[in-house]
Amino acid sequence: AQTSVLLREAGDGVATLQAKVAGASIFLPGYDQRLANDSVMLLYQAVSQCRDKVFPREAFRFKTRKAPPADMSVLIAQLRREVGTTSDEAHLQGDTDGSKLDPELSFSDKEGHTLVKLPGEIDGRDFVLSRLKDCTVFLCDACGAVRADRLEGCRVFVGPVRSVLAEKLDGCVFGLAAQQLRIHSATLCDFYVRMRSGPIIEHSTKLRFAPYSLEYPALSTQLQASGLGVDSGMWAKVEDFNWLRSQQSPNWCVLPEGEREG
Repeated sequence: AQTSVLLREAGDGVATLQAKVAGASIFLPGYDQRLANDSVMLLYQAVSQCRDKVFPREAFRFKTRKAPPADMSVLIAQLRREVGTTSDEAHLQGDTDGSKLDPELSFSDKEGHTLVKLPGEIDGRDFVLSRLKDCTVFLCDACGAVRADRLEGCRVFVGPVRSVLAEKLDGCVFGLAAQQLRIHSATLCDFYVRMRSGPIIEHSTKLRFAPYSLEYPALSTQLQASGLGVDSGMWAKVEDFNWLRSQQSPNWCVLPEGEREG
């Protein structure tokens, strides 16, 4: 009886482990997802083999057996439908409708301008940058969420922000401190960042990352208030959702110190 209990507990443990691996797929690289899935299946087979040895099946009897764990890809797809991902091109957020933007909380459709928001002018609200070319942007205030799309040849420097979604970038430089950062469809861009979690990149190439280096009088107080007062080193923990191996992704690198801006 005790053996039966142990086998049942082992089976339940494998099922629990499978659920945890599926949940971790939101941040695990594809290569590691496959390794984890294979490990769960091997555990299931080992438990099943032990059960068959201890309790051999009798001939001419039908028994109800637990089905093997579902393929991990099925669970991962379900989780991503629930949690959300932009890993497919179809998930691009699309062009921002400039007519619907609040002019006090956005910069859009400009070329060759220097655009500035001073401390207190954003005050933790969301901000949008859209369709800018060869512009220099300073958001010297704490922001809720920042969305940047269709930026070309721009330099963008941002104070502490909860989350950033940056899409369709070409030849830009960003300096920002954020709880979360997702970069989609960017090329030839440098990011100077301070993060609470690793930046996520998708459908992007030739990106470089370095520590946050922005300075202005109120920044230190703003960073402390936003929980970003200390550099955790997460700026270099970049996750490339399109790179399926455990080796370094070819789509990003650390910006060499000799090439970093002061």
